[in-house]
Amino acid sequence: MKLKVLILALTTLTALVGTADWAADFPLSRSLLSQWQWGGSGQSQTLLKDRILDEGETEAAFRARSLAIREKVAAADLEGLDTWWRTRTISDPHKYLLPVILARLSLGEQYDRQQTWDILLGLDEGKPDLYHFRSPYDIRIFFLFRDTMPKAVQASYRSMVDSPRVREWLEQGTENHMFMQRISGLALMDGSGFPTPLPATAATNEAWLRAELNKFLTIGQGEFHSSTYYGYAIAGLLNLYDFADTPELRQLAKAALDWYAVNMAVRFSWGTAGGAESRGFDRGTWDDSGLSGVAWIWWGDSLTQSGVEGLTPVERMDRGVTRVALPAALSDYRPPPQLRAIARKEIELPFQLKASHPGYYSYHQDNRFWEIFYVTQDYSLGTLIDPSRSYRVKGTINAQYATYKLVIRDPKGQNNAVVSLGGTYHSDMATGRSPGDQYVQEKGAVIYQLRLNPRDQAADVPGRSHLVLPTRYGKPLRYGDWYIWRIENTFLCARPWGEQIDWQNQVSEKYSDYQVLAAIGKNTAWITDVASIDDYPTIEALQQALDQTEIRNTSSRTRYRDRSWETMGQITYTSLAGDRLQMTYQPNRGAGLAQINGKERVLDDWAVLDSPYVQQDLNSGLLEVFSPLGNWRLRGTLTSPEWE
Repeated sequence: MKLKVLILALTTLTALVGTADWAADFPLSRSLLSQWQWGGSGQSQTLLKDRILDEGETEAAFRARSLAIREKVAAADLEGLDTWWRTRTISDPHKYLLPVILARLSLGEQYDRQQTWDILLGLDEGKPDLYHFRSPYDIRIFFLFRDTMPKAVQASYRSMVDSPRVREWLEQGTENHMFMQRISGLALMDGSGFPTPLPATAATNEAWLRAELNKFLTIGQGEFHSSTYYGYAIAGLLNLYDFADTPELRQLAKAALDWYAVNMAVRFSWGTAGGAESRGFDRGTWDDSGLSGVAWIWWGDSLTQSGVEGLTPVERMDRGVTRVALPAALSDYRPPPQLRAIARKEIELPFQLKASHPGYYSYHQDNRFWEIFYVTQDYSLGTLIDPSRSYRVKGTINAQYATYKLVIRDPKGQNNAVVSLGGTYHSDMATGRSPGDQYVQEKGAVIYQLRLNPRDQAADVPGRSHLVLPTRYGKPLRYGDWYIWRIENTFLCARPWGEQIDWQNQVSEKYSDYQVLAAIGKNTAWITDVASIDDYPTIEALQQALDQTEIRNTSSRTRYRDRSWETMGQITYTSLAGDRLQMTYQPNRGAGLAQINGKERVLDDWAVLDSPYVQQDLNSGLLEVFSPLGNWRLRGTLTSPEWE
């Protein structure tokens, strides 16, 4: 077995690296740092060969993905980027240049190191502010290369923990901003050995991290499952995990990282961040968001697996994705092994997750949002319920919720189909939380409504709701009031209500890859139901099942009723799976009254996570994972996290 692993790893590395210096092959880990300082390749080759013998195939594949990410990031035109930011008003140039600098430095002598250091020093001199998007990369550069960096660069880092710069590690911002800034600063203050005249800075940041971890393990997270920002927050935590000297701080970082990883794994859908999310809407397959980039580093496929147009995921990733994945590619942290099967959905399916989330910054406002996530072997579907009716168009959150996301698996692993459904207050793509959007979901069926009240109309909320899906699946088949698409191994069935129903083959010129079915009018509503080809092998078989829903108010076989919709906003539907859903619209609230299988939906005291594979009861302080690879627990205590 060891010989097989060695051959596999060496073959992979040879294909990727060719004759490159062995120093380029692997990221620096803490254990290698103690033995080898990126010097001669002879010693490094011996050390790495010995280490390969002790690693499994999963770790060898991880390191191959790491190298691929680093080479992709390093190939950017660093000199051009340096000219670019100096000739324009760029508020955060480090966000674009530091990942390239870090990647180049990690590849040994492939790039001119002195030129790289000169650009880094000039960047710090030109914009000395220690802001959030700078921090994750800056601190990792310091710790990985502090013994080989020029004295002027090291002096710059030394000044970061002295007055007045040290105060900047306490800056505020959104949740991910503070994880990047405060936790990276804590790693620098704790692991550098540099004294600081303001030791309370580190103590305050540690206290903040403890409070955040306590929030996660009791009531959940405000920036939950953000496909845009999870990777940035994770990057700050990785710095503390990799470089803090204090074991208790590394434990705090590991606990927070594990919590992030669990939440990623349970919803992750074959390369796409599935389900409801706060601050993002991932439509890609391994390649369209920071979260999916980190997930590819942790749980991705072999580099030899082709993607769209014959490209691997890392070849398709844009710079924004690869730079977020880079810190994970250079870290010692690995998620709990029990999560791999869950993240890759190599578990018994289907299952349904119920989850609750707090207010964005709150440490006490629990059960503020409610989520349903359902996943089968062919698709995942998530919806989010918000009790408020907000009209804000600026700020952090309202335009950035994913309140309905259907991810349909591409069996070839190339390009999943992603579908959205909702109002158009923020976007014709039906993303963001429009005032008045109300959902009820059970498994693959959803009832959605948007009914405009006088305040909605005064705020110019559009009288239209959109179902948006990729254009490549063509025009829908009409069957009575149903619109049906065959998408990979599923049928998507949609039944809209409105004064006018309009299909367009493009959402807009900007979004030409997506088509839209629009329900137009002061009152609009939808039923969507997703069916597997395994259950309905032909369109005729599906139509026979839908026939049961098309006979309304005329016999005992009626499957859905809408007679009360115009006057009361009430819809009842029995899904193809046999579940009975009912919604009564609430015109001045954010959440409708709902029943599922005759039982009233009570939006109160939901668990933070409740599924067969992941559980965390409200205010319990205990996160549990039940996996084919074994059970795992993370428990928060007053002093430190504990694992079981």
